[in-house]
Amino acid sequence: MGPNRGVIDSPPPDEHAALRQLLGLAQDKSRSSQRALVENITDLYITAEGRLTERERALISDILQKLVRELEFEVRKRLAERFAVIPGAPVDLMVMLANDQIDVARPILQGSPVLRDPDLIEIVRHRTREHLLAIAMRMPLGADVTDAIVERGDEIAIEALLRNHDAAISARSLEYLVAESERIDRFQEPLVRRADLPPRLAARMYWWVSAALRQAILAAFPVNPALVDDIVEETTRAAIADTRLQSLDDAARRLVDELIGTQILDERFLLQALRSGRPAVFVAGIAKMARLDPRIVRRLVFEPGGQSLAIVCRALGLERSAVANILLLAQRGMAESVSPSHVAQLMEFFDSLDRTRTRAVLQYWRADAEYIAARQALDPAGSPGRIGPAGSAA
Repeated sequence: MGPNRGVIDSPPPDEHAALRQLLGLAQDKSRSSQRALVENITDLYITAEGRLTERERALISDILQKLVRELEFEVRKRLAERFAVIPGAPVDLMVMLANDQIDVARPILQGSPVLRDPDLIEIVRHRTREHLLAIAMRMPLGADVTDAIVERGDEIAIEALLRNHDAAISARSLEYLVAESERIDRFQEPLVRRADLPPRLAARMYWWVSAALRQAILAAFPVNPALVDDIVEETTRAAIADTRLQSLDDAARRLVDELIGTQILDERFLLQALRSGRPAVFVAGIAKMARLDPRIVRRLVFEPGGQSLAIVCRALGLERSAVANILLLAQRGMAESVSPSHVAQLMEFFDSLDRTRTRAVLQYWRADAEYIAARQALDPAGSPGRIGPAGSAA
């Protein structure tokens, strides 16, 4: 014991009688006495008949803080396990144990109700990955602490945080993690499963997640006809007006604009455009019918798999027989041969879609037109189905 530690003031004679026994145990360095000290102190905190005055609590806290570093590992671990569930445990002692080796700290970090957010943030910034993981699994967890975990940048800890549905994650952190999920696959599934993921960000993730997660995104979209009908046309017009990012030839757009006036822009026109080898006209037609930025339409039309185009077809209410041919011809534009089973699977996907939800997806794609245009500007020749380079952040 150090020169100034272990000098413990004795309580007045009228203090709680059990404290005298604690002092005796504290002065005995044997393993049995250390264990007995832990048991006696926690019993005083837990049992109803052992309720302590503020002075008694302060004295016990003082005893433990002076002795805790000299307690054996197993004794410290036992102390942490027992005090982790006590609401009135000494804060300073809990902070000391939370900074100990992870096997000691874990129960405190995951469960002690007395740790404050500033204590947790300090541990997040300066302790090990194991400490970080334990905090990420803590329930509940405040947004200030989760921001600190995100800022630390440990992918394993962030994944654990995203899977903790009792952790509050700020809008700023969610936006950042969605952007990161394009290059870090392990973030995608837990993000999509979070109830607090805004539909706007879910629609953004649609462009790079797997087919299974796309279904989950579609299923989670709120059904809100008012939202579907509230088209954000200013954003779309501003994006389309940027001639530096224009991906369709003017002739195709002018042709479609003329067709709008004669009321013949329908499934038959779209099929004829594909059959006659005019993909630019097909893209312009879909863009006009869906009120989507043509750059977005070009991405989804020529995306491998065909799911995105199926979503647009469902949202537009195109006839099923026409959709089957549209999907087949669009897929043939990217591959020498398309198997009948692939088209059958696409049609099963099409049949499973709720039209109101798919219209909601289109609404979010319209609202996010500027973001998507900016991503494509970074990589205008990027692979179909991805908006921008895999490693870039929003």
